[in-house]
Amino acid sequence: MDRYRMPTGYRLPGPIGLLIWLCLLSCHVQAQGNSALPAQTLTDAHSYYSTLALRWLDDTQDVLTPEQALARLLRGDGEQLDINYPTLGFRTGPQWFLLRLNNLSAQQDWLLQASRPHLDYLDLYQLSPDGTLLSHYLIGDRVPFDSRPVPHRALVLPLTLSPGENLVLLRAQGRNVIEMPVAIMTPLALQQRDSRHQLRYGFYYGAMLIMCLFNLLIFVSMRDRSFLLYVLYLGTLGLNLFARDGLAYQWLWPQAPWWNHHSLPVLNLLSVVFSILFARSFLQLSRYRPQLDRVLLFSALAIACMAPLALVHFGFWIQASTALVLPWVIIIMLIAGSQARRGYRSARYFLLAFMTLAVGTSLYVLKVFQLLPGSWLLEQAMQLGATLEALLLSFALANRMTTLKEENERIQREANEVLEQRVRERTRELNEALSARSEFLAVMSHEIRTPLNGIIGTLDLLRDSGLNDAQQQHLHVIEQSGNSLLQLINDVLDYARIEAGKMPLEETAFALPRLVEECTALFRHRATLCGNTLAQQIELSGIEDVRGDPMRLRQVLVNLVSNAVKFTENGHIQVRVRRESSNTDYVQFEVEDTGIGIPEHKLPQLFEHFHQLDNSTSRRYGGTGLGLAISRQLVEMMGGEIGVRSQQGKGSCFWFRMPLPGAHQLSEHPVPRMPEHPMPRARLLIVDDNHINLMVAEGLCRKLGHEVDVAESGMEAIAVLLGGDHDFDLILMDCEMPDMDGFATARQIIQLQQDGRLPQMPIVALTAHAVPDKIRACHEAGMISHIAKPITAEKLDRGLRAVLGR
Repeated sequence: MDRYRMPTGYRLPGPIGLLIWLCLLSCHVQAQGNSALPAQTLTDAHSYYSTLALRWLDDTQDVLTPEQALARLLRGDGEQLDINYPTLGFRTGPQWFLLRLNNLSAQQDWLLQASRPHLDYLDLYQLSPDGTLLSHYLIGDRVPFDSRPVPHRALVLPLTLSPGENLVLLRAQGRNVIEMPVAIMTPLALQQRDSRHQLRYGFYYGAMLIMCLFNLLIFVSMRDRSFLLYVLYLGTLGLNLFARDGLAYQWLWPQAPWWNHHSLPVLNLLSVVFSILFARSFLQLSRYRPQLDRVLLFSALAIACMAPLALVHFGFWIQASTALVLPWVIIIMLIAGSQARRGYRSARYFLLAFMTLAVGTSLYVLKVFQLLPGSWLLEQAMQLGATLEALLLSFALANRMTTLKEENERIQREANEVLEQRVRERTRELNEALSARSEFLAVMSHEIRTPLNGIIGTLDLLRDSGLNDAQQQHLHVIEQSGNSLLQLINDVLDYARIEAGKMPLEETAFALPRLVEECTALFRHRATLCGNTLAQQIELSGIEDVRGDPMRLRQVLVNLVSNAVKFTENGHIQVRVRRESSNTDYVQFEVEDTGIGIPEHKLPQLFEHFHQLDNSTSRRYGGTGLGLAISRQLVEMMGGEIGVRSQQGKGSCFWFRMPLPGAHQLSEHPVPRMPEHPMPRARLLIVDDNHINLMVAEGLCRKLGHEVDVAESGMEAIAVLLGGDHDFDLILMDCEMPDMDGFATARQIIQLQQDGRLPQMPIVALTAHAVPDKIRACHEAGMISHIAKPITAEKLDRGLRAVLGR
């Protein structure tokens, strides 16, 4: 900006300059005495609307120098502005404004925001009372954006105001409408105002962008050109408003002042062109009003040809394109009203949408041509109208889709009974889709657990295959990774179960120190890679065996340790577990790190669903924002509470407490232990259509000392049983098999037992289904127990003992 700024302390040269400034000061004193130019007093407030302290002088002939304009304004020439939002309309010459500022505050650094962003040129001359020119700036939409002293979408200029009186002379010039709302504010006030404006702009343009993308996707899927024309219309209208607010110059084309200056009339005309084409398509004028359709098509082509001319003669086309908008909106409303009266139902929504735009556009155009006084509300009228129009037009398109669908269904019913049957089938499919969520969870659980069963089960078989220490270590890493993947899958399923109120909790005895050690061991290698130390401290007052839900406790603890490792680099992470002295039934858990920390104002929302600090968090560190929400709900379900202490840049401490009484406190009976003596050998029949799962189950059963026969389908299993070669002690039944699934197979076997054709033998479900509905279906089919995949030798042995020991 240095090329536009005069040096501080610059004075007019020589005796002539001194004489001129003495005259100016004389006029200034006289103006003060007559109160012709009131001063804006600056005290301890952060912002002032200073338009009422402006004096305006019209220099239509462009003959005044800054010194002459200042002298005339101080003498009392021109007009005293008496409204907060002056709109001067279209002016051909420079407009001069004088502002007196009386700074009674201790603040010297101020900012001046003047005019709307589309002003061509804005000069600011800051003067001291003795006639010294302190600074000069030149900005505008025809001046490169990077030359602005304050990089802002609006025309913002810095002021250094000494205590007492200061003079500010403004020179505004442009071929577009000249609006001069002037505000004086501190940098903090500008920042606060920008925060509010960003929220509003985010709503305006975010809604438009979402509507564009949504309808573009519909166009891609349906190939209905009405949606494409709507996207083009909404896109040009949104870009038009984006440019009017100065945001396009700041973010899209800051290095193109020539295009920034000429973009408004071009975008005005293109918005009208695409709105005409969209109206033709939506209202189906080619079908119902072909003559009117041809007139509108010709009009759209003619206006499109005018758009390049706006690049040649800006002054004429900015006024013509602005004036064109209002009559076109009225015409399109009349056409939509006519179509609505003819019985075209979707035209009513279309009419309502353009009525909102008509109101906003009418107010804006009347303000531009000085038929209404300017105000903030009128300035935002087009944005509000356009946003409401975008939403209502989306409803109109949705209604149009519904109308077309109903019409097609009517034609199909009248034309062919086969098509009518297809319609009924689609309706039934839509009704069945209401239960898709539960089915999806069941399928996801089954399909992902099935390959995991092959991985984890095979690892269990390899454990006793004579591996050396290094191979055993690698095996352990793979096993831990597989278990972590399984836990991650369970997180997604658990979230849905919690939301549906179907999360089961179990109560069993377990060793708490071992559980904590397993949780921290999962992340030691990862912590080392990040340069972190991971330590644990356990103080349980001698009560190590506790009763509770170890799986859910592990889930919470793993999530907190995982977050600590994820958000910490070259730091320290400590896991502390202690039994409370005041209430020995409760155990306090803490996971403390020296990571990035969390801002204090973000803490209350931290445990909400899908919440993260900001978008950059998910981009850099990953995650969905579900983990902490699930942890909070699990802790509360187990009768505890969870919280966090954090300081940004220094680290965080996540804590939770819950009742975990000692195992001896809950029951007089000792905690059940696995018998040390081997279990008697049994003959088992394993039924599974998956070769890998069959191999894993057979290998683990033989490892446990049992005799095994296998069948790869339900029909084969029944054939083996009826063959009578062996008497089986137990059947392990997979549920999802082709031809005859496990449920049907179990029912048929039980029926054969009841008919006396087969001896009694228990059936146990060995399946990847883990959701409650599927487990209940197993019991309803006659299976007496359920073992969920993936399986290990220990898990399988425990399940078999529970059944065969009865």
